[in-house]
Amino acid sequence: MLRVSVPAIRIALGLLGALLAAPPAAGQGRFTAAPCWFTPPPGEAARCGIVAVPERRDRAAHRSLTLTVAVLRSTAQRPAPDPVLYIDGGPGASPFGLDELSEERMDGWWELTAAIRRTRDVVLFDPRGVGRSQPDTDCAELDVLAGTPRTTAEERAALEACSTRLRAAGVDLGSFTTPAAADDVMDVAAALGARQVNLIAVSYGTRVALEILRRHGPRVRAAVLDGVYPPDVNAEEEEAWLTHRALKRLFDDCTASRSCRAAFPDLERRFLQLASDLNALPATVADADAPDAPGVRLDGGALIAAVLEAMAGDEAIPRLPALIDRAVRGRPERLAQHAPAPRLGDPDTAEGMAFSIECRETVNAAEATRAANNRRRWSVLPGLSGDDTGRRVCAVWPVGVQEPGERLPVASTVPVLLLSGAYDPVTPPEWGQRAAVTLPRSRHVVFRAAGHGVLLGEPCALDLAAAFLERPEAAKPPTCASADRPPAFEVR
Repeated sequence: MLRVSVPAIRIALGLLGALLAAPPAAGQGRFTAAPCWFTPPPGEAARCGIVAVPERRDRAAHRSLTLTVAVLRSTAQRPAPDPVLYIDGGPGASPFGLDELSEERMDGWWELTAAIRRTRDVVLFDPRGVGRSQPDTDCAELDVLAGTPRTTAEERAALEACSTRLRAAGVDLGSFTTPAAADDVMDVAAALGARQVNLIAVSYGTRVALEILRRHGPRVRAAVLDGVYPPDVNAEEEEAWLTHRALKRLFDDCTASRSCRAAFPDLERRFLQLASDLNALPATVADADAPDAPGVRLDGGALIAAVLEAMAGDEAIPRLPALIDRAVRGRPERLAQHAPAPRLGDPDTAEGMAFSIECRETVNAAEATRAANNRRRWSVLPGLSGDDTGRRVCAVWPVGVQEPGERLPVASTVPVLLLSGAYDPVTPPEWGQRAAVTLPRSRHVVFRAAGHGVLLGEPCALDLAAAFLERPEAAKPPTCASADRPPAFEVR
């Protein structure tokens, strides 16, 4: 791999950012107030409305899209002028939720942001094409297939019906890109009158935040990136390694723990043997909590996917060795509960926006040779084929081509706090380390017992983020004593 010095990268990317950043379009910067759809708790206040952004910044006189915004007001008498903007993951996720539970979700946001709002407002918003923003790119045609067996032909027909409907309504599917999302965030900031902002981003949102640093760095005071997804990695190419790395972390930690090793000897070999056996002869496993419901079809790939899904959340990690041991002994019901639902038809995702970005920047951008080489090198189970859902979607989903410059690492001197979970099977700590190379004022904290997204699962991480945003230049940054503790595996 060609290696370039950090100063050279910084100069080159600074020039690239200047070239890529589009000038503000006419009519930008307006916030239109609207009633909030939720009730703030006693003593709290919110400001809600919409912000219009251009659908395409590279074309004159193009139509506008609207983003729904909620400002959770600071409890300070004189809040700092630089609010915190939260950028959700996905792509296609809404911080408010896409269902009737949005009021309940908002209750959680008041609690989660309390420490930050002691000095600053916190801004939540639905990205373009998501949730309450307009147009809505949810694929109802796919939602009706969720949770039911479907053929490839039915899946393709639903995809084509959704893309046809959206385009007939005038939606430009090529307008959903990470650079557009980055510019949208700063349009929201400008509409609220903020000359400088702070960022908190999670998962895919960290890629948007990094693009903001590339394009609008001087307008960012500090950033917290949780589950770092840098632009110079491709998840499609790295899928086999991601699986290998996550499983190795689990089995190595169990072996290093005297109690786990004694309770579940030779766990890795027995797990892989079970996966191989299920690949040869899949089983239908009943739901442990609903025996009359349709069972889960468990083959080797589904078994591994269940472990990875459980690993993504913090709560199940201490129980994973025991769950795997039970499965090996013929009782896979509890582990099978973690098997992920089919990728298509997720009610919590605006599929139109998600497909457009994933096809443009991950699936279509992946190098087939590199992905094949990684599968040969890192596959945990011979003959295990990867999920080709992305390929099926992108074969029929019309999008543009990603610009090569978007795949360069982001260099910035903005203070950045990088957070990673050691068990994260989606955005591993190695990606945070990779991003840190060109972020000279960054600090990377890895939580040894955490999965994907530490801010929601580690209370200390929230305190760490709040303290960092208060004093990003502190000579002695705050620490989390719990970050270095490995999982306490349950052995009973």
